[in-house]
Amino acid sequence: MARGRKDLTMQLIQLRLLSFKNHRDHRFDFQGDLIAFCGKNGVGKTNVLDAIHTLCMCKSYFQSIEANTIYHGDPYYSVFGKLEKDGQHEVACLYDRLKGKTFQFDKNPYARLAEHIGKMPVVFIAPGDIRLIHEGSEERRRFMDMILSQTDSRYLNDLLRYQKALDQRNKQLKIFNEKGYVDTLLLESLNAQLIAPAAYLYEQRKAFISSFLPAFQEHHAVLTQEEEEVGLNYESDLETGDMATLLMENNNADLDLGRTTRGLHKDDLLFSLKGFPLKKFGSQGQIKTYLIALKLAQFDYLKEKTGIKPFLLLDDIFEKLDEYRAERLIQMVAQDHFGQIFLTDTHKQRVESIFSEIGRKAEIFVLET
Repeated sequence: MARGRKDLTMQLIQLRLLSFKNHRDHRFDFQGDLIAFCGKNGVGKTNVLDAIHTLCMCKSYFQSIEANTIYHGDPYYSVFGKLEKDGQHEVACLYDRLKGKTFQFDKNPYARLAEHIGKMPVVFIAPGDIRLIHEGSEERRRFMDMILSQTDSRYLNDLLRYQKALDQRNKQLKIFNEKGYVDTLLLESLNAQLIAPAAYLYEQRKAFISSFLPAFQEHHAVLTQEEEEVGLNYESDLETGDMATLLMENNNADLDLGRTTRGLHKDDLLFSLKGFPLKKFGSQGQIKTYLIALKLAQFDYLKEKTGIKPFLLLDDIFEKLDEYRAERLIQMVAQDHFGQIFLTDTHKQRVESIFSEIGRKAEIFVLET
């Protein structure tokens, strides 16, 4: 962070959902920094947080198929927001089943959605984050990519280039495999398209972990009030050779299997606690605390790199954490270090009580079916 720089606070002052998930037409006007959505399960609390995420990242946090985000049989969904950030701005995400998605900032549509990423940094903490621990390496790469894409436009562009080139190469390898014939010049051309962005992506991921780790360890220590050794290690095929070397060494295996067997797309993060793999030896409470520390470090990283305090979205945290850890978390995020916070809970009284104990008042919206 630049010395003496004052971080910019974003303020979402209005949110309107049209045919977004279970919200046919719902408008919220916000005044404060601590905002809670309360109500029974199924009323759409999490969907409101997801709409905010959509305005920030041009996509749902939970749903990769756009059509599944539309209210029942409606032809479209829209999410509109009014934003205070160096003046007032309007942001809109519009999706039509036939026309696809458009994204607007101050009524001006982007030529590419990627142009918006990073303007409204966001961190989402949700129960489903457990997949970072238990599912495959793709989830952990996505975690890195989501952070780095919000802070480095070249990273995002090179990532999109790499993914497109990888899809094309895999498709062509499958054709070569089926036909028993290899077009060497075409394969070399496809290799070159992978090699170009791979080096930059690898170096940025390495640098990210190096700068991210201290903040992660600090947040974990504050949450637990214990000295538990936590580890976070980056593992990549590129540690043993550059992308060009990997492709050359694995050329025959790639042709035999019809896919690119090694490369940046196999990167992983290794999570550990007291020197042991978190997935195998961590308790439920330890895993949840580890994940929250990861997300708070994500907040710090985005804030440092962008100069903007990200939105912090906390979904159902009181149900998933023990009372002590939940209160520690709220005490941490209610400090001036953080910006606007949106959270969900099934019990309005619990939200009022927890914030009252730390001398803060939340703006509470009660949702009903």
